[in-house]
Amino acid sequence: MNNALKTLYIVFEISKDNQSFFAGALTSSSYVGAFFGAILTTFIKKYHTGILIADICLFVGSSLLIFSDIYTFFIGRLIAGVGCGICAVCQPVFIRQFSPTSMYSSMGGILSTVFSFGYFLTMLYGVWFPTTDNITSPDQLNQYFWRIYFFVGGIPSLIRIIVMKTIYNFQTPIFYIQNNQDDKALTVLKKIYQSTNYQELLENIREQSQTQNKQVELGVTIRKHKKQFQFGLFLMFIFQFCGFNAVVQYSTQIFNDSQPQKTAQFLSFLISVLKWILYSFAGTITLKYYGRRKPLLAGLTLMLIANFGIFLFSYLNNDDMIIVFIFVFVFANFSSTGPIVPVYMPEFVPQQLISYCYYTFWFYSIIILLVFPIAIKNLGMENCFLFFAVITLLGVVIFYKYGVETMNKTNQEIYQLFKKNVTDSLVQMIQ
Repeated sequence: MNNALKTLYIVFEISKDNQSFFAGALTSSSYVGAFFGAILTTFIKKYHTGILIADICLFVGSSLLIFSDIYTFFIGRLIAGVGCGICAVCQPVFIRQFSPTSMYSSMGGILSTVFSFGYFLTMLYGVWFPTTDNITSPDQLNQYFWRIYFFVGGIPSLIRIIVMKTIYNFQTPIFYIQNNQDDKALTVLKKIYQSTNYQELLENIREQSQTQNKQVELGVTIRKHKKQFQFGLFLMFIFQFCGFNAVVQYSTQIFNDSQPQKTAQFLSFLISVLKWILYSFAGTITLKYYGRRKPLLAGLTLMLIANFGIFLFSYLNNDDMIIVFIFVFVFANFSSTGPIVPVYMPEFVPQQLISYCYYTFWFYSIIILLVFPIAIKNLGMENCFLFFAVITLLGVVIFYKYGVETMNKTNQEIYQLFKKNVTDSLVQMIQ
């Protein structure tokens, strides 16, 4: 929405005070989507079906955004949000279950790269969004431009529906293995991987399924993997309360408040360029050669510096330096937590529990999106980012103490790492 916000003020008469309400509509319904995603991943285990349902919601929701009606627009945001929530839970697990241990870094990296490229294309289109400085009524706007702008998000969803119902119309190999259908699992592997040693791939993926046995009770899994589950919940908390949504979602509004509209659009576009480049680099180079722990720790540390910088220069009313530290934060997030956490989480959190971690992620996201505009109005930007800095500092300390390296490790090896004490884990990672 960001590049079209001023158009929305005119078309739908959405004031700046109500912006967070409509932005939060998608996130709030994502919480509902994450709930259904949790059911699909934990009990039904049909991730392919979950992604199809998500894409249908995303396509329908995007289609409803093209009508000049505030209620239809709001309903479209809600439906699209459900799709976002389901997709956020099902998609990483779907990719994890298709990937042997040695290939997962590359597969997860591709997801990050393509995701950031789609974000870049959307923002690139927004650069040419007409300025609205001298427009006061909807009749003066290009009525096709803003409609296409909001609908474009439904196009890839429609394409994926078609592809996944024709070319890739099957569940994951683990699903077939757990249902004693090894022949179907082998057929899927032959269709996906360009390799001759399919039986070895089948055994590799069978090992993943051992921690996902559908007959194991949820309580037993939580007790066995307590440390991994707690660390996953902590990571989701830090992901949101380090200031991620506040900076990324409201950066355009911050730019608009201090810069001309064209400059604000360019700065927003520059963020999308950085996201594409950094997500691509993290997805292809960082994950492959530097693992997960070191980049995440470095990224959290840099975000701590950025949050403190935004706090300091908000207190000093220096808009230029605020923008500088926003870009420092963006650089840190887009090169570490943004692309790496979705790959890192499915590696150490058992599949039976990961949906609950993503469920808390959307809950925290709702809190930030709805509370941040109120907090920044009543407490000031400086106090809000001082809070984010404190939370990020907590994240750096706890991640340094408990975070483990999971690159190219099997589920059993990761389980043993979390069972060991902190000192032994750090010594093993150094070695």
